[in-house]
Amino acid sequence: MGNWRMKAIALEPNTNNRIARADAENAKYICHRVVDTLLREDVRECVSRSETRLSGSLPAGLSSKYTTLTGTWLKVAHFGDGCLWIPVTESAFMQDWRGAGLPLLWHEDKQVKELYAVEDILACFARGLPPASALAFHAFGVECQVAAEHRHVSETECQRWFAEFRTLHDGASGAQLPNWHARLLHYDRLGAFLDHPFYPTARAKLGFDADALTAYGPEFQRNFLLRWLAVPRTLYHPSNNDGFGLPPLWPSFETVGLPAAMADTHALVPVHPFVWAQQLDDFLNEAGLREVVRAPRAYLAVAPTLSVRTVVLLDAPEWHLKLPLTIRTLGAKNIRTIKPSTIHDGHCIQTLLADIAAREPSIAGRLLLTREDCGGHVDNRMFLGYILRHYPADTLRESTLIPVAALLAQTPAGNTVAEEAAAQFYGGDLETFLNDYVDLTLRLHLLLWLRYGIALESNQQNSVVVFSREAPRLRLLLKDNDSARIHFDYLAQRWPDLASHVAELQDQRIAVTDPLPLAQMFTTITLQLNIAVLAERFANILGLPATALYSRIRLRIEAVLAELAADGEDIALARRLLLEDDRLYIKYLLIAATLAEKSETGASDVNKFYGRSAPNFLRAP
Repeated sequence: MGNWRMKAIALEPNTNNRIARADAENAKYICHRVVDTLLREDVRECVSRSETRLSGSLPAGLSSKYTTLTGTWLKVAHFGDGCLWIPVTESAFMQDWRGAGLPLLWHEDKQVKELYAVEDILACFARGLPPASALAFHAFGVECQVAAEHRHVSETECQRWFAEFRTLHDGASGAQLPNWHARLLHYDRLGAFLDHPFYPTARAKLGFDADALTAYGPEFQRNFLLRWLAVPRTLYHPSNNDGFGLPPLWPSFETVGLPAAMADTHALVPVHPFVWAQQLDDFLNEAGLREVVRAPRAYLAVAPTLSVRTVVLLDAPEWHLKLPLTIRTLGAKNIRTIKPSTIHDGHCIQTLLADIAAREPSIAGRLLLTREDCGGHVDNRMFLGYILRHYPADTLRESTLIPVAALLAQTPAGNTVAEEAAAQFYGGDLETFLNDYVDLTLRLHLLLWLRYGIALESNQQNSVVVFSREAPRLRLLLKDNDSARIHFDYLAQRWPDLASHVAELQDQRIAVTDPLPLAQMFTTITLQLNIAVLAERFANILGLPATALYSRIRLRIEAVLAELAADGEDIALARRLLLEDDRLYIKYLLIAATLAEKSETGASDVNKFYGRSAPNFLRAP
């Protein structure tokens, strides 16, 4: 992963010091995020088993420069033979303590070591663990290095692109680009430069070196051509399309350099060029798929979207194509394959949501869905398959689509995407935009949870805000809904006609037997990721305390719950968990996706392992 540095030095003289400063800045940035996450997730009980000490009461064994500091420290004394001292500051959002800066201190045998590097901090957290568990902390240290390097490469590209955009577009915003798909790609790219709110090394695309990141990352959004496999039809399992076919520009066998007669016996399956070049031969050999034929010609120009493994067909941009990628994001266990079940399940849930929207006046016309009923896989292999996603182009023709993940991203003009959108569609009234967005988001997801027993993993990438100059001014588009949680017995008992849509779900983790998993998903996705993260930043932009915005969100939840209660829905659990309890559920992403095995957490899905340690910012004082 050092090639980018060598190239930078070769192209720009006298840059050694600048690169060194950038390296140090990126490493420090990642380190701060990691320390906050270790505290937030109470990794190795670093908070719950610690002692709180004021600087003036630190032991004499620490040097005077620490005892004279003002502030608070956590003394963690159960990591081996020494003590780890973490400088902290109080927090009310998602955690009780945040890191107050560097260094952390390791105190052992009357010696004090200052810890500035994330690798040294993680080494302390690994002390006293069995070798296999300690190895996970070491591997995470490598992930931190990759995150810092990828951040450097991406930030350099961001500066270059912003300068180019300002020159080419002379002060225009992304919302003024010529069509809806150009605007969506623009905001996807902006969102790619913004870190995930809670996973500390989200910048790392493990498996990509700098060249691959440049070629295939959404931060660069470069065009490339897909590769193709000819797969015997006995091994190829297409989805049930219900008349929904492949895009008109899908290649023929001749187009990709194969005999036309192969169409009688084979099907064409797209492959991401990164997989094609790196691991495809190994996959085919290990699976014994000797009858599969590599097509000699690349075909179909695409560009990466925010989700990396999903690409847009540039000559038919209403079509997006999701392909397996042998990289890991948001954790070492989050390899970006495609389970064959997701092709079927995503379509089932999409049709369920469409039927619900059609019967609910409060969301009818304000919820849009992509179609995802076309795809296929090869011999049940997670590395060989695809899903086609079709956007409702006619409906979107005059709209501007912005993923929730991009709303807080910086624009070339220097403001946030949310401010840019508010200027274009709300006359600059950011508060009214926030109110509309919060109302629609809460109304949709509380309705799904409490009336239908459904919670969606509609995270910041999968939730897209659709702006229009005509009514309705704001809508939501949801995609990629194959990881929902559905209280199936409740749905089947109350809405048997709807339950038929999901009666044959293949991923058994989707069906749950009680409402708590729905509450956990609503809290950690809809409330925390899609609303509270925005409120924290909007408060700063608006010059308001965050508590003021949380009071408004609480009032909005109370209003929607009252409406649902008037319609006969049971709101007791939602009211207690969201508005009355001292603590909220929180996802422990780092623990489950990187630092611990499923056998330790008991979680069936590494993205759905929960603690209950977040202060409830919605609870009335």
